[in-house]
Amino acid sequence: MLDALEKRAYDCEFTYHGCSQCVLLALQEVFDLKDEAIFKASSGLGGGVGRMQSVCGALLGGALVLGMKYGRSINELENTEVLFRSFKPVEKLYRRFEKEFGTVMCRQIREQWLDEYLDTKILEQYEKSVAMGIYKRCSKITSKTARMTGELLLE
Repeated sequence: MLDALEKRAYDCEFTYHGCSQCVLLALQEVFDLKDEAIFKASSGLGGGVGRMQSVCGALLGGALVLGMKYGRSINELENTEVLFRSFKPVEKLYRRFEKEFGTVMCRQIREQWLDEYLDTKILEQYEKSVAMGIYKRCSKITSKTARMTGELLLE
């Protein structure tokens, strides 16, 4: 199951892009957690939140799925115990991600790969990053993050 999850996330990112949505989609499909509204809402998280290269969108997609399973519902709004308990699996994912990739910041991950900062909002720099294999590399992060999240869902 985790191998299929990882492959689905990789293929989705490589083909369609949008790391956050691709992590989310793969996990939603495998764990039957489908929710169109949260999928749509996650579209702006790719590229480190709106292509600002901040916190990696793949990590945010995984955090959203963990929230879907462990998070506080609107009916539990007054229950801070549920809220605080929901932080634990997200913290685990964050720490695993950071250990695996050395940082949670999209920009820093990309700089490690490409040996330079490329702003993908600038057409020439976007094209250069594509030529340097950015989607293949982002697909690997997306697939590994989906797997890490899947492991946490199975704990």
